[in-house]
Amino acid sequence: MARFAGKTVVITGAAGVYGRELSAGFAREGARLLLTDRRADALAEAAAALNLPQERLRLHPADLADDGALDSLIAAATAEGAPDVLINNAGIYPFIPLMQVKPADWDRMLAINLRAPFRLMQGIGGAMAAAGRGAIVNVSSAAAEVIRGNGVPYGASKCALEYITRAFALEFGQRGVRVNAARPGFAEGGAGVVMPPGYAEAIQARSPLGRGIRPGEFAEAVLFLASDAAGYVTGSVLDCGGGGAINRREGAATRAGSGPG
Repeated sequence: MARFAGKTVVITGAAGVYGRELSAGFAREGARLLLTDRRADALAEAAAALNLPQERLRLHPADLADDGALDSLIAAATAEGAPDVLINNAGIYPFIPLMQVKPADWDRMLAINLRAPFRLMQGIGGAMAAAGRGAIVNVSSAAAEVIRGNGVPYGASKCALEYITRAFALEFGQRGVRVNAARPGFAEGGAGVVMPPGYAEAIQARSPLGRGIRPGEFAEAVLFLASDAAGYVTGSVLDCGGGGAINRREGAATRAGSGPG
């Protein structure tokens, strides 16, 4: 059976690399989707690829840095009752060296990556809690604990996102709503930025699995967290980054089979 048949799922950043993957995953599992993204044309293109009937798909373009747009999105998401799942996937990652970060850069990254999920969890998550059911998954990043000099505001936003994930898990737990976070593996073309030369190769080379993330792997992790199979999981961070964020000394990786036995 489809795990999300008859359930309503809200996904932000639905036109991005992982937004499209998540939308397709929930669509395959029978969900009704409310998709949002700042870019109306890209959102429409992503939605068309799903080939869903009209009754299972609603589009709501919104700039999540704008309070009025957030109010409108919350109203749309709760107009017919509380949705069953909220995926806070939207995020931006401009590559800016630490000492060159301008106040406007900082403010916009924190607005989209942190303030918007906070407000959506208050509004949409609050409606879920009032209904006594639901699951929220916040898309985080290994940047929450791995310092990169050209991505400090992004890392700060994700570190704080994981903090408020735990806070909302405590707030909503006894009212039937689970709140978790998931860290995806690196996907080239994500976050609407052009990667510096060699960046993708360097990130993927850090994975103990010796490869990058495959299409659909992150969606499966998020589907699990949002599903009844994770019914006793809340306040957690699931890392789906292939182990690339494991704290280690360079050159200290162990070889398979090198230990005793």
